[in-house]
Amino acid sequence: MDRSFSRAIPINPGYGSAGFSKTEIKHIAASCLVLSLAFTIIFGRNTGFFSTNVVLNTVCWFLVSVLLITFSFLLHELGHKFVAQKYGAWAEFRSYPFGLVMALVFSLFGFLFAAPGAVYINGRITEKQNGLISVAGPLTNMILGAIFIVISLVVSNTLVSVILYLFAYINVFLALFNLIPIPPLDGQKILAWNVPVYIIMIACAVLMFVYVWI
Repeated sequence: MDRSFSRAIPINPGYGSAGFSKTEIKHIAASCLVLSLAFTIIFGRNTGFFSTNVVLNTVCWFLVSVLLITFSFLLHELGHKFVAQKYGAWAEFRSYPFGLVMALVFSLFGFLFAAPGAVYINGRITEKQNGLISVAGPLTNMILGAIFIVISLVVSNTLVSVILYLFAYINVFLALFNLIPIPPLDGQKILAWNVPVYIIMIACAVLMFVYVWI
């Protein structure tokens, strides 16, 4: 989710182009690593999914988790970031240390509830631009979810198909969750900007979620 914006003078030196600071890269890396570990703890309980060897099974789940986080959480946040930078705003991801700690704690109980961080935005952003920035995150997840669903249906290997379906589920869930119309989630900003766009997005997200859930 994108965190907030203010009507200050744009301070991004790379107007209209994507860029990362060293600080942001560190925050992204830390968040992705912790979330990957959390998912590994949860999925690793399924001993024997990849191998009966506990170590090998755990390593495989960690690699899958890294890809899962990259193609869901990270691309969601980068969607916000790149659109904001396109409009000339300063936009960088910052992690929430407490949220990351809680992600690890909850994973020990077999489920994940996390607030790993968000993209902070500063610049002269109009209401429409802020709405489009907010759309970028969940829309990215919905597109990825649709792609993974299609690929999972045509792949013949059962193991790969199951993993792809897991990727689809996580992306669709993230899209639907972030479209909840309460601050600071994306849904509230989209709804405030354009009601028809919000209705279309939430309807598509619900239909996709029902499909992957059943």
